[in-house]
Amino acid sequence: MIAACGHNRVMGSSGTLPWKIQKDWEYFLETTRDGALVMGRKCYEDFVEHAQERNVVALTRNPNLTFAHAQRAGSLKESIRLASAMSNNVWVCGGEQIYAEAMPLCEELHLTQIDADFVGDTHFPDWQDHFPNEQSRRETTGNGYPLTFLILQK
Repeated sequence: MIAACGHNRVMGSSGTLPWKIQKDWEYFLETTRDGALVMGRKCYEDFVEHAQERNVVALTRNPNLTFAHAQRAGSLKESIRLASAMSNNVWVCGGEQIYAEAMPLCEELHLTQIDADFVGDTHFPDWQDHFPNEQSRRETTGNGYPLTFLILQK
């Protein structure tokens, strides 16, 4: 699982990230480079211009919806099965409901904590009970924001 959030676990606003932080974006792209990405429809719509360069499975409850640069799945279980056939590294990339459902299934969380307040309507679920063991921490700044890149495990 890979995610980023600001204070109060805010991670989205109106279907997109409420920030533009190049270091976080580069971290996401590099970390997930050789993996298959599992994401919901809204996340896919925000990511679509990059999807053709990646292995992507997009989740939707709408059985008639198709995606130009992704395979469609109707459930998290199906999406993980499809993504596992594409790569040994499967990355759950959001949104909020998918993260919540996937927390018990994932072994590791790559979390960028942004030390800032953002207005948003989407929040990263509480992760501490699922991923209590910190494996690494790297602190830096990006676009003027203090960032902490964490790798957490069960």
